Amino acid sequence: MSFDVVVVGAGPAGATAAYQMGLAGAKVLLLDKAKAFPREKPCGGGLSARLLQRFPYVREFLDAGEVPVNPIRRVHLESPDGTRVTHEQENDPILYLIRRWEFDAALFRRAESVCTVRTGVTIRRCEVKPTHVELETTEGEIITAPLVIGADSANSVIARHTGLRTEAAHKEYAVDMMEETTYDRLQVADRESIYLFLTLTQTFGYGYIFPKTEHLNLGFGCKLDWYLTALRGKGADHHAEWVDTLKQKGDVTGETDRGGYKAFPIPVSGPLVKTYADRVLLAGDAGGFVNAFTAEGIYYAMTSGSLAADVALKSIRSQRYDGRQLSAYQKAWQREIGDDLRHSVEIQHRLFNGSGRMDSLVRSAKSDPELLRLIIGYSMGSARYDELRSYMMRSTVPTWVWSKVRAAVGLNA
Repeated sequence: MSFDVVVVGAGPAGATAAYQMGLAGAKVLLLDKAKAFPREKPCGGGLSARLLQRFPYVREFLDAGEVPVNPIRRVHLESPDGTRVTHEQENDPILYLIRRWEFDAALFRRAESVCTVRTGVTIRRCEVKPTHVELETTEGEIITAPLVIGADSANSVIARHTGLRTEAAHKEYAVDMMEETTYDRLQVADRESIYLFLTLTQTFGYGYIFPKTEHLNLGFGCKLDWYLTALRGKGADHHAEWVDTLKQKGDVTGETDRGGYKAFPIPVSGPLVKTYADRVLLAGDAGGFVNAFTAEGIYYAMTSGSLAADVALKSIRSQRYDGRQLSAYQKAWQREIGDDLRHSVEIQHRLFNGSGRMDSLVRSAKSDPELLRLIIGYSMGSARYDELRSYMMRSTVPTWVWSKVRAAVGLNA
């Protein structure tokens, strides 16, 4: 059977793209290396309100109980120096917590209903030819199609073999070390809140506690270069120490499950410079679509998958698959999520640099509810970067400048 397009990777990006194209009548082949769904997927598992607005069918299956969800209205935020602030939203939830095992399976079922799916298939080679793309599996099978969407994770074979990702991994990735365990083993003090710990000052780093309906998800993330320098071969031990730290703070009780420890890469340097080539589009982690400050990926994965589907459908209808035709994808995601992702990289570089800015910002937010609302809102996708920046320029920055002036003239002595 011939296909209009092959989608490699059936996570949120790939399943969204396949579902959208299948609904539109395209002949889609969706491949995934997992042998079956649900499949194991370590992840914080937070859905933002804007995701539910953009993809109404997700809200529908959450409301129907197809995927258990814990709606969160409260956030505990802690800075590197230990300053802790709490923000609570009275009306709609700030974040909806789900297990990726269950959420991804729900998306996969929808894609499966409108396209051909094959699981247990790993792609080891991708070659773009003048008339088609040739994919080779680890079993030696050759699969061809006029167009391929690579949604095959941060370690994307499609991205590397087409030359779209060339940078050394340690410069672009973070490592998330986490566990997801049941409440009979590990409990959290407040199941109706998420906890965010902005821990590292010299490099990108954070800790988190995300309580699901029946499981507790907690972990620690850092840049890959720092991990390779400080934690190589010690990840599980570091995670256990992190859980002990949380127990000392009184945030969790119980015991870590060392057997449940997982570590996985996250791209945190923004989207790739180019996310398309002749006959190829990249979506989700494969294209670097992750917020570099919060490490949020699901919203960006699904949005990039949807936009890739739009452009792919136009290419299929016109039978044009060249880079000039597919460049519309780059323009589309830049319009919708480009500024957001670019600003997230800027914030990461400005705050995680050892300057003490993170501590100052959180201390300021402790006495300024509006600043705290905007910080949490930006982190959860409900406030825009320009709102946060504008407010900081009007409030935090003048205070900081005045303190420097006072110190310069000796008024603080």
